[in-house]
Amino acid sequence: MAGNCLIVQSGGPTAVINNSMVGLLDQMKLTGTKGKVYGSIGGIHGLINESFIDLSTLSDNDCHRLRWTPGAALGTCRHKLTGDEVDQIVNLLKRKEIRYFFYIGGNGSMNVAKLIDDRAKTMGFDLVVVGVPKSIDNDVMGTDHSPGYGSAAKFLATSILDMKMDVASFPYSERITIIETMGRHTGWLAAACSLATCQTDASQNLVYIPEVPFHLEECLMKVMQAHEEKRDTFVIVAEGIKNDKGQLINEKDVEFDALGRPKLGGVSTYLQAVIGSETGIETRSIAPSIWQRSSMFLSSKTDVQEAYELGKQSWMYAEKGYSSIMVGLDREENIQHDYVIAYRPKPLASAAGKEKFVPIDWYDEKGNTMTAEFIKYAEPLI
Repeated sequence: MAGNCLIVQSGGPTAVINNSMVGLLDQMKLTGTKGKVYGSIGGIHGLINESFIDLSTLSDNDCHRLRWTPGAALGTCRHKLTGDEVDQIVNLLKRKEIRYFFYIGGNGSMNVAKLIDDRAKTMGFDLVVVGVPKSIDNDVMGTDHSPGYGSAAKFLATSILDMKMDVASFPYSERITIIETMGRHTGWLAAACSLATCQTDASQNLVYIPEVPFHLEECLMKVMQAHEEKRDTFVIVAEGIKNDKGQLINEKDVEFDALGRPKLGGVSTYLQAVIGSETGIETRSIAPSIWQRSSMFLSSKTDVQEAYELGKQSWMYAEKGYSSIMVGLDREENIQHDYVIAYRPKPLASAAGKEKFVPIDWYDEKGNTMTAEFIKYAEPLI
C-alpha cells in the first residue's frame, strides 16, 4: 500500500526508545519506501497540533548517534485524548496521506493506538496501525518483556551492588538504606534489585512490590533484628506499594496528575521518617527517580539490540499487511536452554490499557525477596 508513514513516541522515555525508531527507519531505507516518513513532535501533542518532522532527512550518522542517545528524541507527553481529538487526529492522517502509523509506547500508548485504529476503521480510512512496546515498568501485556526494562533493571542492580560495597567498607555500621524504584502498580523494577544479592552478602535485603501488601510491623521487626546482628539493611520499595487495605503507604501526601492518577514518589522518605522514629536506627532514603530510566552508560546490550530489532520487525510486519497489532517479544524454549527471542504480532487489543504483574509465585513473601524463577527470567535481560 502506497502512502506516508508516521512514527510517534509516547509515555515515559527509556534509555533505548530511540533504537526502535532507528530500527524502523533503517528497515524502511533497506526496503526502499517511497513515501515520506514523519515523526510526531511531542507525542500526542504533535498529532493534535500537526507538528511533524521529516525523518527522511536524518543521515546514517544521525541515526547511529540516536541509537546511543537516551530519552525520546521526538519528544513525548502524557495527555488523555477526547473523542473529538481522536477524530481530529484521523482526519489529519488522511489529509497528510499517512497510511502507516507506528506508536512506540507502553500499555496506555497501546490503548491510544487502538482508539485511533478503531476510529480509522469506522471512518473507512485504510490505515496500518502497529504498536511498538516499550516500558521500564515491564508491565505491557503480550510480550515476554518490554524494551527499556532491561537497561533500567541493570542500572538499579548495578547501583545497589556498588552501594553494598560502599557500606561494606564500614564494619558494623548497621544503617538502614531505603531505595525507591519506579513502579505504579507493578514491582518489576524493585524485583530487579534482587539481582544484586549473593550468598556471601553480609547485609540484609528486603524487597517490597505492589503486588503483595506491605506490612510495616514485619518490616520493623526485620530491620531491628538485623541491627541486633550488627548487619546493614537495604529496603527496596516500589513507589506504588500498598497496605493490606489497598491504600498507598503514604496516601495522605499523594497528589494527582493530568490523567487523574496519583503522582507517586516519596514513599522512601515517608518510610525513612517512620522507620527511623520507630527504631532509632540511622536511616537514609535514596530515590533514583528518572535516572533509572535514562542511563545509557549502564544500558543493557541485549536491551539495545532488541529495541532496534523490534523497530525493524515492526516495519516488516506492516509491509506484509499486518495491522491492528503490537509486535511482541516471545522467549523461545530450546534444548540448549539458550536465551532466544522471536518477534511476533499480537492483537493490539490484548495489550491496550492492560497491565502485566509480577507473578506472585516469583516472590518470597516470608523472606521479602525474589525467587530463583525471577532471577532466571531477569538475568538474560541485563
